[in-house]
Amino acid sequence: MIERRKFVRIPDNSLISYRQVRYTKTGGYLTRDISQGGIRFYVHEFIAKDSLLAIRLTLQNIFFSFEALVKVAWIVEVPRSDRYEIGVEFKEIPSEAVNHLIAYIKDVVTRQ
Repeated sequence: MIERRKFVRIPDNSLISYRQVRYTKTGGYLTRDISQGGIRFYVHEFIAKDSLLAIRLTLQNIFFSFEALVKVAWIVEVPRSDRYEIGVEFKEIPSEAVNHLIAYIKDVVTRQ
């Protein structure tokens, strides 16, 4: 099978919080995996595809936190659960955060 991902994705359990840009609802969860291009995590509410979210992500192993704007790429309901699994792609991310994220991912990959 040919890998179609643009970026290396690693398993991750960092803290993430979000706010829907057009609404006041917020949530806080743990990530499932992360890449330079986006994040996968769970939410307890349906969020429409293409919605914009303002997030705060805290990378656990390097104690670095940053804010970014992401766009919902996909969302699926988790069977027999009150949760949804969601995939978001980075739209606006500070360059310092990109550098930390790349270093964080490289470190995890080299330790595997």
